[in-house]
Amino acid sequence: MSYSILVVDDEESIRFTFNAFLSDAGYSVETAESLEEALEKIESTCFDAIFLDILLGRDSGIKVLQASREIHPNVPVIMATGAPEISTAAEAVRLGAFDYITKPIHQETLLRQAKLAVEHKELLDQQETYQLRMAAVFQSVCEGIMVFDEEMKLREINAAAIEMLHCEDSLLGLSPQEISGYCPPLKMLLEVIEERCEGEIYHLESIDRAGQPLVFSLTMAPLTGHGQRALGTVLVLRDETTLAGQNER
Repeated sequence: MSYSILVVDDEESIRFTFNAFLSDAGYSVETAESLEEALEKIESTCFDAIFLDILLGRDSGIKVLQASREIHPNVPVIMATGAPEISTAAEAVRLGAFDYITKPIHQETLLRQAKLAVEHKELLDQQETYQLRMAAVFQSVCEGIMVFDEEMKLREINAAAIEMLHCEDSLLGLSPQEISGYCPPLKMLLEVIEERCEGEIYHLESIDRAGQPLVFSLTMAPLTGHGQRALGTVLVLRDETTLAGQNER
């Protein structure tokens, strides 16, 4: 796989040198000499890394950094400067620069930074793909899922739970006590949630916000991280209303 790198510098000698070093190392390289040219390339291409001069003639490379972070937040931007100042470097890092290097830049330093940057982007892309897949699964399952954090604040609720309980995702960030005022079925679950009872509970009966009977089963399980550190609680709800109605006939 050939990683793509954009080099933005108003000095032709720098662009030529960076291009030569990076191309010889197997990277696909494009260059830009001005703010306008850099913005055009960033808007049309998602690079794997960007080397960006902090000064582009009368323009500031910070503008390119900000545009890149907005359009392609996963792309690492390494700022390059010939007159390093702590305040300037700190501002670039605060605005999302991956790192900064000072001129003159040696080949070894350039290639080391390029390797770190493309590996960082690859990791971010993998994490983003995983999160998108998990989000798709979370929203597509038939069971209602509610995720509370370690402070018992609701952090996630899927479409099935919203439909089942006739609640809204605007409840995010609220505690079970606060939610119970908006969502009647959770009033009867409040004690279970507060006691953090684990396992499965069958045939819980309540009414929804429309006043209709609601029967469901509940599974409650802790959400733990490395070292069994408590990260929160997961509730899984299964709508048993239809089944309960059939059994009564």
